[in-house]
Amino acid sequence: MPRTLLIDDLKDIPADRVARNYADGIAALQEERWDVLLLDHDLGDFSGPGGCELDGCSVMYWLEANQQHLPGEIVIVSRNPVGRDRITAVIRRLYGGR
Repeated sequence: MPRTLLIDDLKDIPADRVARNYADGIAALQEERWDVLLLDHDLGDFSGPGGCELDGCSVMYWLEANQQHLPGEIVIVSRNPVGRDRITAVIRRLYGGR
């Protein structure tokens, strides 16, 4: 059975573990190699420096810098079209054509 991590502040999608903010999501990614990451763009997390928003793209940029923690697959669960496009661009850089 694939191990699934959901990083989303609101959605209740079945997953083995749910992280509701950036910090908890990063901690979960560091603790285990996940088969599937379900990732939302809008995390409602403004805990970044100076109150900056930490969103799904922030998670992707962290993964880009820490590729040893890449999950087997990333599924975007966001309805935000701009956020989806930004996350998709990083996924393409990380995973290439697969």
